[in-house]
Amino acid sequence: MSEKAQSAPTAELILTDAEVGRRMLLLAELQAAMATLGVHCVLARNHRLVLRYNDGPYGPSGLTDPDLHIFTPRGTDTATTDGTVYRLASGGEYSVADPSIAATAIRRSLSGVFRT
Repeated sequence: MSEKAQSAPTAELILTDAEVGRRMLLLAELQAAMATLGVHCVLARNHRLVLRYNDGPYGPSGLTDPDLHIFTPRGTDTATTDGTVYRLASGGEYSVADPSIAATAIRRSLSGVFRT
């Protein structure tokens, strides 16, 4: 890893416990909605750990954006949320207003990998 990449400011990546909890809840609602459609998902918290040897400019440790790993017959996709939309790593954004509608749309977007 380059020195520039190591020393880049990352404080904005660290979320408060309350924000992580809110995002985890939204992703858990999507996970439940996906399960009703027969799609297996796993929710994961992420933690950035910085081991400071000489207090270099590496930024803080802490919780970062949680992920929902969506398992398909051809591999996995990942969903995250900012609290207003669910974002898939493969592309696409879906409103968090109704997780069941979002789950249906996500499954439809992945329709090439699921047998209907």
